[in-house]
Amino acid sequence: MARAREIGEGNSSSLREQRNLREKDRRMRMKHLFSELSSHVSPTRKLPVPQLIDQATSYTIHLKEKLNYLKEKKRILLQGELGNLYEGSSLLPKLSIRSRDSTIELNLIMDLNMKRVMLHELVSIFEEEGAQVMSANLQNLNDRTTYTIIAQVHIHTHMFV
Repeated sequence: MARAREIGEGNSSSLREQRNLREKDRRMRMKHLFSELSSHVSPTRKLPVPQLIDQATSYTIHLKEKLNYLKEKKRILLQGELGNLYEGSSLLPKLSIRSRDSTIELNLIMDLNMKRVMLHELVSIFEEEGAQVMSANLQNLNDRTTYTIIAQVHIHTHMFV
């Protein structure tokens, strides 16, 4: 009977060692995964695991929102390109100038991806040329910015005698 007990204890000891080895392997794998996660989420400093998981969750949500935004922007741009093909125009800035008597109306439509033009810069150009700006508006709609300036032109006539 003593022999049977030794065999049973050997199996029990062997099973315990196997469980310990599996647990050790699991912990090593988790440590490696947390290290890899940390390198993506917070590469400059090591965070405790709970903070790392919180930050990874926030980062993942941020990336998902950014992906959705970019997909929507792509969809809009593709629709815009198709619309522009039919209209015969492009995504370049669109400028229209209308004049009636001594009033000038400027409309400039630009894509938001283009270099920004400051409204006060456009107003300054009108004023430098001697026009009096009556109204100046800027409107952001979707991925476009529309500038509208209405100015009164002062025409000075010189009478020669």
